Amino acid sequence: MIIQYLLVLTLVVALGLTWRRVRQGALSGWAAALWSVLWIAAAVVILRPEMTSAIAGWLGVGRGVDAVIYVAIAGLYYLVFRIFLKLDKFERDLTVIVRRISLDEAKSNKNEPPTNGQA
Repeated sequence: MIIQYLLVLTLVVALGLTWRRVRQGALSGWAAALWSVLWIAAAVVILRPEMTSAIAGWLGVGRGVDAVIYVAIAGLYYLVFRIFLKLDKFERDLTVIVRRISLDEAKSNKNEPPTNGQA
């Protein structure tokens, strides 16, 4: 029973941190609302674990914990995919910036006269 309270306390802290990040401008209100729904849903499942059995039956899974694990794995795959897409975009943007800086430096060096006897 104490584990439930500890987990719910952790989720309350996560909820508070989520909205703090909104105030800091690091997270949009839309994203914070989605995370808030996730934190609250997790708290409900922790406090009422029998609900997972009902959801599992609706999904066609034998046990509630299995349904939670399947949904968690699917969610993690989605988040990893999103991170991959952001990382790929970051790498492409960085390549464009480095290429642009290199070309600008090459142009500026081309227009400067050689110094110290270098040709």
